[in-house]
Amino acid sequence: MSLHRDPRVEVLSTESLFRGRIFELVRERVRLPSGLHQDLALVVHPGAVAIAAEDENGELVLVRQYRHALGRWMLELPAGRREPGEEPLATAKRELEEETGLVARDWTPLTECVPAPGFCSERIWVFHARGLAPAPARRAHDADEEFELERRTPEALLGGLTDDGKTLLAAALLERVNARARGR
Repeated sequence: MSLHRDPRVEVLSTESLFRGRIFELVRERVRLPSGLHQDLALVVHPGAVAIAAEDENGELVLVRQYRHALGRWMLELPAGRREPGEEPLATAKRELEEETGLVARDWTPLTECVPAPGFCSERIWVFHARGLAPAPARRAHDADEEFELERRTPEALLGGLTDDGKTLLAAALLERVNARARGR
C-alpha cells in the first residue's frame, strides 16, 4: 500500500486478497507503538474527486445514479476516481465534463475528506466550480455509467433530498459560505 504511515506503526505482513478495476483489498497485520497487534482487511483506493458545480441560480448540478451496494438510485455530486498520476483538479475537470457535459471557468478547492477511514484509504478532494458552460465537445462518460442530471440548491439537499456524504458535506460548506456572504 502506498500510504504515508506513522513510522511508529510496524507493518508485519501484507497480503493482496483481490485487485479490481477500482480498488485493491489487502490483509495487513500491524503492531501499534503500545505493542498491540491488529489484523486488518483494508480497501486501498487511488482517491477521488467530487465537484460542487454551482450554476448562476445557486443550484448545484447533480447526477442521479444507481448504486448497487445500496440497491437504489442516489442523488450525488458529479464525482470520479483519479487515474494514476493525475492531479485532483485535472480529475475534477475531466469528471465534470464526462458526467454533465459542462466545463467551469472558476475552480476553488472546497475541502478534502476521508469517507471511511476505518477500512478504506480513499481520500476525496471536493471542488467548487462556477462559471458553467456547455463543453465544446462532450467527453463520453464511462461505458458502465448511467445517470440523469438534476439541479438543486444546497439548502434543498440538506433538507433530506440525499444521504450521500460527499454531497451533504459540500452542501453544508456552501451554505456556510453563502450565509457569510449574506452577512448572517
